[in-house]
Amino acid sequence: MDIRSKLQKEADLYKNLPKDKLKKVIKKYKLLSKYNSDIVNFLFTIFCFGLPYFIFLGVSKISIVIFLILHFLFFWEYLHKYKKCKLVSDNEKKEIDEIVSILEDNLKNRTNEKPLD
Repeated sequence: MDIRSKLQKEADLYKNLPKDKLKKVIKKYKLLSKYNSDIVNFLFTIFCFGLPYFIFLGVSKISIVIFLILHFLFFWEYLHKYKKCKLVSDNEKKEIDEIVSILEDNLKNRTNEKPLD
């Protein structure tokens, strides 16, 4: 099954939804697409690594410096930049953007249809 038909099949799951629910689905897909950005991944790793780190080691000048060095070297440089470990991968983001465009076209076509009298 090629990617386009897979994406169309997923978009077809939502085509019969009412307009307001379809708008909510589009917003959720757009939010999911934003999880691919560097800033979201940066903040996510700071929160997930920093919260337990500071709970167990406490907050001091040395612990903050060590935290920043560990976060930058391991989480940011190694996992994010080198291994491309993200919340939403680049391929998934392309697929999500394609699904959003299909759903927005569907919504635009439905709003342009003339109601039956």
